[in-house]
Amino acid sequence: MDRPSRPALKHALGLSAFAAACLAGGMALSHHWVASAQEPRAVSVDVKNADSLPPIAQVAQALNPTVVAITNTSYVRQRAGGDPFNNQDPFFNFFFGPRQRGPQGGQEEREISSGSGVVISPDGEILTNNHVIAGAQGSDDKPQIEVKLSDGRTFKGTILGRDKELDIALVKIDASHLPFAKLGDSDKAKVGEWVVAIGNPLGLEHTVTQGIISAKGRRLDAGLGAYLQTDAAINRGNSGGPLLNLKGEVLGINTLIRADGQNIGFAVPISEVTRILKYLRSGQPVSRGYLGIQLTQLSGPFQDALGATKGVVVSTVEHGAPADKAGVQRLDVITGVDGQAVTTPDELVSYIAGRRAGETVKLEVLRDGKTKTLTVKLGDRRDMSNQDSQGQDDDSGPSDAAPQGGQALNLDKSYGFSVGDLSQANRYQFGIQDGVQGVVVTSVAPRSDAANVLAPGWVVTSVGRAPVSDMSQFNAQVKKAGGRALLLFIQSPRGDQKVTVAVPRRR
Repeated sequence: MDRPSRPALKHALGLSAFAAACLAGGMALSHHWVASAQEPRAVSVDVKNADSLPPIAQVAQALNPTVVAITNTSYVRQRAGGDPFNNQDPFFNFFFGPRQRGPQGGQEEREISSGSGVVISPDGEILTNNHVIAGAQGSDDKPQIEVKLSDGRTFKGTILGRDKELDIALVKIDASHLPFAKLGDSDKAKVGEWVVAIGNPLGLEHTVTQGIISAKGRRLDAGLGAYLQTDAAINRGNSGGPLLNLKGEVLGINTLIRADGQNIGFAVPISEVTRILKYLRSGQPVSRGYLGIQLTQLSGPFQDALGATKGVVVSTVEHGAPADKAGVQRLDVITGVDGQAVTTPDELVSYIAGRRAGETVKLEVLRDGKTKTLTVKLGDRRDMSNQDSQGQDDDSGPSDAAPQGGQALNLDKSYGFSVGDLSQANRYQFGIQDGVQGVVVTSVAPRSDAANVLAPGWVVTSVGRAPVSDMSQFNAQVKKAGGRALLLFIQSPRGDQKVTVAVPRRR
């Protein structure tokens, strides 16, 4: 057998060494790649110019001339011998501080308050809050509004239009060639975005503060307000001033603060203001559509009971309201309006409020597993107070007197609460009026889901869609539920609050 020559042997050994090195390197690379692919990594954001400061100074310098100070003077007649302070509005004082008064003891007193505003046109249109220019409670005359510009000039202000529900007003002064701010698009604003507030807090004119948008769509009551929340410092007197982005565009009108917090302020989104600006300019009343229903989120228990996965639940229907006339029923699931999907109560309220009274909309409704389309002619939200005074469709069932006494039903193990008949003893114990019918919640387990929606003394008037007036009717409907979540229409002992709740079965 021939032996390889010395040069050939060296060449073979060199190739072997190279191959081994490549194999080792490949294994190392493979091990590193696998380790990198499996290694969990924290979320990070690649921010350009992260070390640079936002251009707060440029925004303040450019937009300060567009911000004005508004002084509101009104005259109030006091009753002879009355408390001169009994007409003060705590809400008003909270945002402006105590109003200045003239000498006491006369028949008429002067009240002076102040706020802020922002110029939005070169010919003197100014946006502010309605509560800044509203007359004092008990005032016999229209308020006298004085507007002071950044250059020291003062003008008499005239109210062109106002929207009490959104708390926005448009004021006009007789001036021209004024610097004015551009209205932005608050719908496109992002949480965490830098913002600047300019106003006259506590009489300190043209104070600039900065912060971020802390949240969007923040609802503080049952009204239309879905505010921008900001941590830019806002104090009494900032009301009516602008909340600006770093382009100098108005994103909101500063309106509210939380007195029990620090740097928790709220602004009306400018996109909501833009939608009604034409009405404010014309002096026409702002018209908004109105259905006359209360809504609740389609949570898990409601999904379980209603067999629906998308939409919003109709919690109550006001008697005689547009939705009632169109056939909308409590426990309907509204899945769409005019072909547009609805997933939250806010979406539906915003859409309907964006339409004028008298217009018609088509609601897509899921009821008992079947889809229906209902056409509703919208009412006017200004009539809400009238609708409230007429009461709600309570589905309370027969009007004859409820049985006196009866066997209580303990659902503690299955649902976390117990109920009993409306006996005289129960009516007396929980302060339930004679006209209220149904069965009363007598106890609620603290560690149950029922504790989130029920309380002793509340009266169950319906289970599902079926009215109940005694324990036998209630027991029959609970049995029909078959262990699914119970949908209860309940009302307070005095009957002044009514709502539909879903109580899931205890796990």
